[in-house]
Amino acid sequence: MSEPFSKHITYTPSGGDALVKSYKSTIYEDKGDQAFYAAIDTYLVDATWIPKMSWENNTSAAQSYALTYTTELKVTKGSEVTTSIKIAGAFRGLSISMGTSVKEFNTYETTNTTTKTITLNVPAKSTLTFYQRRYRFRDTMFFILDAWNEMWKAGSWGSFKLTKKACVVEIMSEDYLTADAKLDDSTTGTMVVKKVPRATLESSYSARKRENLTDRAKEVLDDIDA
Repeated sequence: MSEPFSKHITYTPSGGDALVKSYKSTIYEDKGDQAFYAAIDTYLVDATWIPKMSWENNTSAAQSYALTYTTELKVTKGSEVTTSIKIAGAFRGLSISMGTSVKEFNTYETTNTTTKTITLNVPAKSTLTFYQRRYRFRDTMFFILDAWNEMWKAGSWGSFKLTKKACVVEIMSEDYLTADAKLDDSTTGTMVVKKVPRATLESSYSARKRENLTDRAKEVLDDIDA
């Protein structure tokens, strides 16, 4: 696979975590009554080449190997949000511009597990290492209640302080790299990532204390431990 970032094992966005998606997710909607939303910002934290397999060919002829590897999406921190919010669905078709390359996530990369099989050729008298790329994201969110003919941001118990929640998502992608020399794991490289603006701002809404939200909205926040 052609890959411009292939010297270091880990690459981070220059300037820190990069906002790559900003959207509003519907948690529930009762038409004519109330609705509850999560305003979610998705940041790319890093992209890491994970070494999976190495072959040493000491013969005088090239050797071929069949390799099966797995793609998957996992919420590694804050997984309780998935009881009400479809986090994985937001990554399907997500396109990220990184330097001169663009990564678009396929549906099978955002499911629990999918296996792929490829054939690799190891030249004579050589060693080949297979790397699979893992993308790590950070999701931050606040919550918006549509009720009483107005949109409210959800505050805290006894306070107008905003209720927030965060989670970490890791995607073991289909991206792979083969190298005859090990990648540098002693330093971290950087990449220029195209950022997007925030779609929903806290300042657009008045706050409502947690105890003054609807019962259903309070139940959702309890379920996701927010």
